[in-house]
Amino acid sequence: MRKTHRVVVNGREFAATRGDVLLDAALMNGVHIPHDCRSGHCGTCSVRVVAGDLFGGGDARDLKACQCRVVADVEVAVEDVPDVATVNGRVTAVMPLSPDVVAVRIAPQHPVDYLPGQYLQVQFRGFAARCYSPTVPLDRSDDRHSIHLHVRRVRGGRVSSALGATIKSGHRVKLKGPFGSAYLRQGLASRLVLVASGTGFAPIWSIADAAMRENSARELVLVVGARSIEALYMIPALWRLANCPNTTIIPVIGDPRMTMRGFQTGSPIDHLPTLYLDDIVYAAGSPQMVDAVKHVAEASGATWYADPFVPNSDGQQGLLSRVVNRLLGDDVRLASPPTVPSQPARQSSRPRNDIVREIAAAHAPDADRAAVRVPRP
Repeated sequence: MRKTHRVVVNGREFAATRGDVLLDAALMNGVHIPHDCRSGHCGTCSVRVVAGDLFGGGDARDLKACQCRVVADVEVAVEDVPDVATVNGRVTAVMPLSPDVVAVRIAPQHPVDYLPGQYLQVQFRGFAARCYSPTVPLDRSDDRHSIHLHVRRVRGGRVSSALGATIKSGHRVKLKGPFGSAYLRQGLASRLVLVASGTGFAPIWSIADAAMRENSARELVLVVGARSIEALYMIPALWRLANCPNTTIIPVIGDPRMTMRGFQTGSPIDHLPTLYLDDIVYAAGSPQMVDAVKHVAEASGATWYADPFVPNSDGQQGLLSRVVNRLLGDDVRLASPPTVPSQPARQSSRPRNDIVREIAAAHAPDADRAAVRVPRP
């Protein structure tokens, strides 16, 4: 049996000893594969096998280079993503978005290159690092030089409770990244199905905004959930997205006692559209919801990308929390995964965004209300 094998990563060839971890072998030979946690949980080091075989590391669609081992000659492809870099910056604003969500704006000393849907390690001076997904301002302003975050404030949270108090305008911060594989793949025309709960809306809004800027006629379905009407902080963004011609927005409220025309109740998973083979699905938010979306997408044959947010010791989403979610495995799956019906002939759905426009009109500044068009019944 051969003790060494030929490995090719994006055209660069090197020799690896049988049993070597692919990521370690590549780095030892000067071949860079993007990575972060090295535990097989963040997805940053995902690779695709072009020829040959690897052992372990996930399914054939989503192999983790930090977990799979070289057992034969193999060629793999790694998607081109921005290089990981560390940039210093300062907080320029902390603004409430809802009773428990704040927007944090950071001015980096140098531009931070990331793909919509990726996340950064963010360390406010004097505090432990946390992972947050940079997003787009809810009003789609062209402030592309700042980093915008949505953070859920948790009582007693070491980082979140300090936002607006100890952490305020002028506070120093260090940004490292980007990381993650649940980012928008550009240049595609397939229908996008985006599913978000809570501050999982941050990466989903970044993906939706970039997709619509690239092709505003692309078909897109957004299912967005919040615990209450007050927690649905993303209405200004939904309003702007609702004006795209082939976009359907489905707002979902978790509290079944709250009934309001145009809103669904329950979980976003309860209101997923029928998925098809050529759909591209992104999900971000609570691990139970994300895992359920993955189940439906896999069973339907759709392409999916997922970013679960799990509270860590102070309630914030972070790398450790993402790792914990993956380690839990089947324990975070819903007790009864949603049933996936057989696929009927595909039909185009009519966007149903009237309620979003009405609510946005009620909350929009006077200068903007004329732009909110509510179709007659």
